[in-house]
Amino acid sequence: MASTKLVLSLAVVSLIGCTDGGMTGDDGGGGDTRPGMTNGVSTLAGWANPGYLDGNRQVNLFSNPTNVAIGPDGKLYVADFDNSKLRVVDMEGNASTVVSTANFQRPFGLVFVGNTLYASTDNDSTGQHDPIDSTTQMSGAIWRIDIAGKSATLVADKIGRPRGLCALADGRIGVADYAHHVIEIVDPTGTVTTLAGTWNAPGQADGAGVAASFNQPYACAQRPDGKLVVTDWANHKLRSVALDGTVTTLAGTTAGFADGGLAGAKFNHPQGLTVTKSGDLYVTDIDNYRVRKISSDLSTVSTVAGDGTGGYKDDDDKTASELYGLEGLSVKPDGTQLFVADGNRGESVQFNRIRMVKL
Repeated sequence: MASTKLVLSLAVVSLIGCTDGGMTGDDGGGGDTRPGMTNGVSTLAGWANPGYLDGNRQVNLFSNPTNVAIGPDGKLYVADFDNSKLRVVDMEGNASTVVSTANFQRPFGLVFVGNTLYASTDNDSTGQHDPIDSTTQMSGAIWRIDIAGKSATLVADKIGRPRGLCALADGRIGVADYAHHVIEIVDPTGTVTTLAGTWNAPGQADGAGVAASFNQPYACAQRPDGKLVVTDWANHKLRSVALDGTVTTLAGTTAGFADGGLAGAKFNHPQGLTVTKSGDLYVTDIDNYRVRKISSDLSTVSTVAGDGTGGYKDDDDKTASELYGLEGLSVKPDGTQLFVADGNRGESVQFNRIRMVKL
């Protein structure tokens, strides 16, 4: 995760952090040749080394991109976490900057509510960044983005760690606060209410409202039936949350990897989440280094991309590709393309790309 570093040995870093899966290029931007597009998993933008550079697909650079959101304009908006900027990438891989201001720091969550883009930042509007285990002070903010004006307007401030944002059909925003273990709702005026879970009380209990518990809930998406699906990161589960606060377990048991029926499916730290109009769910299963799919009828879990190896490899065969950061993803509403923020998880490794998956 962007703020939780996984411990890797030097041997592992040498294997997965400094290679390019056989692709060519000097990894430094500035004119190196990026690999061509595939019919499976491709690099849309960014490259190995971190940096900040707008421009075409052959030169642009990002620094730990953590989340993406496909806009109604067909462009991809990117939370460029370590650069503290909001970027946009078109389908040719050309990148430019949307928001770059001193008070907009560490963006993570992104969601379009209708035509309006909202973003969350780990820091508050003054730049304050409180520890995630703080019980007395909070940072974290939600912003309304004026894309044309390239500005961000504060909606809610000092509310915790609102890393997961999802659009509700009534115009409100669902929020997953992974540091404080609650699911919240924010209205357009900035009023925050807790929907489920108890503040600073991690657990894995089903139930209603405060009787339910989560352990680092990371992302949310609203299904066509109105219920939210939440990635319960540290419990290795997907949870279902009704708008009356009732929580049930949708899929996942113990940490592991297993496709098939929901009852027997296993995940290893599911994190990012996105949904198509038809109700298909896509999940980044980050410590299995895969993207998984939950069918719209909630019957099966399958693997979409990634071979289970943490690394970088574009491939026509999606399940032969390699991914690493996997913190956030977004799918076109028609379900034809998926985009993954394939950053470095806050580690000193060379993964700073936006990946594109043909479905």
